[in-house]
Amino acid sequence: MLSLSNKGLRLLTGLLTLSLILGSLAVAGITVYLVVLAVQGNYSLLLVFPEGLQVTQAVRSASLGSYLLYSILLVATLVLGLFFLFLLRSILRTLGEAKGFTQELPKKITRMGYVLLANAYMKQLLLVFAFNQDLGDLSGLLAFRFQLLPNEALYALLLLVLAGVFNYALALQREYEQTV
Repeated sequence: MLSLSNKGLRLLTGLLTLSLILGSLAVAGITVYLVVLAVQGNYSLLLVFPEGLQVTQAVRSASLGSYLLYSILLVATLVLGLFFLFLLRSILRTLGEAKGFTQELPKKITRMGYVLLANAYMKQLLLVFAFNQDLGDLSGLLAFRFQLLPNEALYALLLLVLAGVFNYALALQREYEQTV
């Protein structure tokens, strides 16, 4: 059986902990930035691209209401990403503390799959919303096409299948333990 040493798991868990701390600080900073922009009356949207957030190009929102809706959806998307990292860290901690797989592993992987699926479509919704605003100079350069099955959704489906496999393996393990 392939396994990581406790040192390797501790290192990965520490790295994910650091990522969660830095990510939380970044989300808090982005939230403050969005609130400051709203107070100043500058309704510039932060675009979400596969490479990350785009701050340099200004896409102006048509109204305060659409700006607030977009900002709330953006922060919720970022918080879902942090929750995904939290679940991954939780799985690594469980693997480091327990010998073998526990009943919680398939549940956590299933949650990760659903969070990733929701995050994939929330990003799509953010882009649809942003491209319906005033793009200004970017109107001829950028275009968006809604994808029915984005890459993150495929990864989420893979995680859900993996959770089913682990669930089945645990059921087989329970059956084996009862026969011995």
